[in-house]
Amino acid sequence: MDNVAFLGTGLLGSGMVERMLAQGDSVVVWNRTTAKARALEPLGAHVAATLEQAVQGASRVHIALPDDGVVDAVVAAIAPHLGPRTLVIDHSTTSPAGTAARHARLAGAGVRFLHAPVFMSPQMCREGAGLMMVSGPASLFEQAQPSLARMTGDVWFVGERPDLAACYKLFGNSMIFVINAGLADILAMAGMLGVAPLDAVGVFSRFKAGNAIGMRGDKMARGDFSAMFELVMARKDLRLMIEAAGSAPLAVLPAIAVRMDDAIARGHGKDDLVAIATT
Repeated sequence: MDNVAFLGTGLLGSGMVERMLAQGDSVVVWNRTTAKARALEPLGAHVAATLEQAVQGASRVHIALPDDGVVDAVVAAIAPHLGPRTLVIDHSTTSPAGTAARHARLAGAGVRFLHAPVFMSPQMCREGAGLMMVSGPASLFEQAQPSLARMTGDVWFVGERPDLAACYKLFGNSMIFVINAGLADILAMAGMLGVAPLDAVGVFSRFKAGNAIGMRGDKMARGDFSAMFELVMARKDLRLMIEAAGSAPLAVLPAIAVRMDDAIARGHGKDDLVAIATT
């Protein structure tokens, strides 16, 4: 049984705490809105009134907070009260620059710190599924790995560069946002074309659009613009999409059109669609 402090019991934090409690850990929770922490009491969590009380005697301190500013304030408050062997693990989505600065500041103060953002829904947190990325000192990761492995289905140590997990988290969330914006535009077209929304998104049960990430991402990263889908032809298709949407508002397609037009104007019309990566 681990003695754990968990700071931040929002949707993700609460799910992680539920997982820990189900596995027999002793968990003290703290949240700025106390009612959210109190909701975990029936499951066995102990609610601390202050941050100092929460981290007292903890072997690990987990953090799941909204942004860099809140994380910095909380870490500054708890640092004087941590034991010499206490490990602080931050699951918050934070900026790479803020994460790197935080790591350097805490290392200088002797605080043992890892950044471990996740691609996990609240339900996945409760079930111990999904992906957790970890960056920081390898020796600390080796210490934490068994406990982190109990929290999720896949723990990926991305390396000692302290901000790398933060970078990867932003990359992943960016793709999620783009996919959602693309689906919104598909539904806008479907509405104007008289296609049922569920039928429109049902196309992707047969057409595995996600497969393009590996193939086209590799070409784009290598700067390989050899044509499989000429940019001028892609731009024609994009014109058809915008026309099909008519007066319906679009989330992302018009911005892509601007990017394509710019690449074509710079001489990439006969190159592959991936040439929109050039600036």
